[in-house]
Formats: sequence, structure tokens, C-alpha cells
Amino acid sequence: MSTNPSAMPEKTRTEDLPLISVIVPVYKVERYLDRCIQSIVDQTYRNLEIILVDDGSPDRCPQICDSFAQKDDRVFVIHKHNGGLSSARNAGLERARGDFIGFVDSDDYIASDMYESMLTNLQKEDADIAFTSSAHVYEDGSISTKHLVQGQYLVLNTEEAFKYINLPGYFGIAAWDKLVKKELLNEICFPENVTRDEDYGFSYKLLDRARKIVYDSTPKYYYRQSQGTLSNAVSSVSSFAADQALEMVDLVRKKYPNALPFALYGCLLVMMGIWDQVIVANNTELPNWKLFRKQMISYIVNNQNIIFSSVQIGKIRKIQILLLKKSPAVYKTVFKFYKKLHPRRIG
Repeated sequence: MSTNPSAMPEKTRTEDLPLISVIVPVYKVERYLDRCIQSIVDQTYRNLEIILVDDGSPDRCPQICDSFAQKDDRVFVIHKHNGGLSSARNAGLERARGDFIGFVDSDDYIASDMYESMLTNLQKEDADIAFTSSAHVYEDGSISTKHLVQGQYLVLNTEEAFKYINLPGYFGIAAWDKLVKKELLNEICFPENVTRDEDYGFSYKLLDRARKIVYDSTPKYYYRQSQGTLSNAVSSVSSFAADQALEMVDLVRKKYPNALPFALYGCLLVMMGIWDQVIVANNTELPNWKLFRKQMISYIVNNQNIIFSSVQIGKIRKIQILLLKKSPAVYKTVFKFYKKLHPRRIG
């Protein structure tokens, strides 16, 4: 049964502080959900509304959500028919009454001071978006931050932000690494006609609207790798992210030209990430992916010079790009071997 968000009673703020709405889409994550919600409830910043969107989950998730709502009057639950991640997030956005909006995925968890830290940075710099970074959490309990460029505190304009969002090791396109002024979200929502990679267009639009962005590389978000890793994501490989990245390149070309080489590089990384998933799924000979490969190689040929001359790229990554351009078959063999040696790595 769906709950009409507009009919839900308002709950009084307990402090004269900005209200942060934290939106949590919930579906088939009962193994992780307690820890996720508890990490939000336990935030050092107390003036939160925690919106749990049960997206028709068939397990015990609805009961777990309701249990938290009974214990903490900052927790609201929306029960709806299954519509996917975007639908759940959009339902949460409809309900959100906060001055600032954040997202947490329901199989992840966050540091106790994440929202206090992000709001402090945002207010100190008079920014529109605050970014944090994420640690990777694996099934064996180990945590890694090797993918991050450490010790970064950046205050950026929009053009600079389009540079860093396209460089590995900084902030990314995910919805959950951000705290956003509510006013930026007017008429922006998540696309509901796709099955994955919903964050790409959403995040690019947010950056385009932002006047100032602040990023602190201290990891405050714990991103669980059990469902999001490459080998577990191949069942729904899509080119949607590449389409959104190409639109981002056009936007940057028109409005933020100094960031264009980085946008071109970021778009190429998106394409290569998709192709790696196609390889793992053994779908490289399907007609649509043969066409995608041809378009990707053409993209490399057309943009290689500007990327290599303007963006500092590691030697191994350059070799990877050149190998893909020269011989996709050899690239495929090398990548499969690499994945056997490094099964945790996404790219």
C-alpha cells in the first residue's frame, strides 16, 4: 500500500538549526538495513528528517523501517509499490522538507559526524554543495581507501568542479556523497526510465546549477561493494551513463571550456567502464555492443590528443587506452586476466 507523502503529518523541529532531509531508498537489504539506519540515527548533527522509502521490498525491510519510525520521531517511512531506485528517491524528494538534502543507499553506512562535517564545510565556504569521499567496504569486513587522493580540501567554482568530478580519486557522480541546498533541486529528479546509472544526469545538472562547491576527502561514507562491484552488475549493462556523459561533454564545451579536456577524459572512462562490464558479461559480440565498441574507438581517435596533452594520466591507464584503440581483442584478453588477479577492482 502506498503512502501519500503530502498527507504525512509534519514533525516539529527540535532545534533552531537547518533541517537536513536524508533520503534512503530501501529494497531487499534486510541484512544491512539496521546498520545503515542506525548510522543515520546516531549522527552528531541531530536536526534531521530521515525518510525511509520502502520500494515494495519483499523481505523484512518494511518492518525494520517501521520499527525505527516507532522509536525515533525524526524517522518517516513511505511504503510504495516497487518502481526502482529512481522512483524511490523521487518519492523521498517529494516528501523532503529540509533546507538541505542528502542520500544514503540502504546497504551502506556513514560516519557519525558525516552530516555535521559536510554542513560545517558548506556553511563555512558559503557553498551550494558539499562533497565527502567514500571508503570501500568488502564482504570480509575489510575497508579500503586506496582509490582516493588523500588530504584534499577544495573550494571550487562550477568549471573547476567539472574538472575534478571527471578525475578518479576525488568526488564522483553518486547521489550519496553530497549534501545539497534544497533550492538547487527545483525541477531536478532522477530518471525513472532506466534500470541503472541514474546518478549521472542528476549530478551533472546539480553541478551546472551550483555557484560554489566544497570537497573534503576525509572518508565519511562507507560504500559496500557486495552489490555494486563490476562482477555483480553485469546483468543490466547499459549505455545510459555514456549517453549522459556525452551530454555533459557538450555542456562543458559550451559553458565551461577550460574543463573540456577533463570532461572528455571522464566521458572516456565511463565508456571504458561500460565496456569492461560488457566483457565480464561475455556480450562483446552482440550487435549493439559491437556498435558501441566502434563508437568508443572513434571517440578515442578523435579526443586522444587533447586528453593526453592536458590531463595528467598514469602510464598504465595510457597503455590501457591505446591498447583498446589498437586491438579490442587483446584488450579483452588482458582485462579478463587482470580481473582474475584483482577481482575487487571495478576498473
